[in-house]
Amino acid sequence: MTEQRDTRLEALFADAEHALPDPEFTQSVTREIQRRRWRVYAIRALVVVMIGVLELVLESPLQQSLGTAANLLSTPVIAVEGDWIEFVLGPINTAAGVVGFVLLGLHIFIRRVVH
Repeated sequence: MTEQRDTRLEALFADAEHALPDPEFTQSVTREIQRRRWRVYAIRALVVVMIGVLELVLESPLQQSLGTAANLLSTPVIAVEGDWIEFVLGPINTAAGVVGFVLLGLHIFIRRVVH
């Protein structure tokens, strides 16, 4: 069995168990679960609507910012002469390649330290 428990659900049962007889207890728990479920649905719908509004409002500035970031990340770190050397070193000779290697190194470091 698992040791994970929902403390809110346990508290709900503990509160309702002492206050109501058995049939009313079950109905009150079911009603409370339905209320919580609808509350979660409403919050999710609100988040989706807010994301849609933000997308409409920020569409042009966001596209421009992402375009600028793409141009900056594709900038070569070291100027290389020669087509085949540039082709071979292309993936690692960009700002994105450097950022990728730094993040990969950080990931490996954290995995070794934590695990």
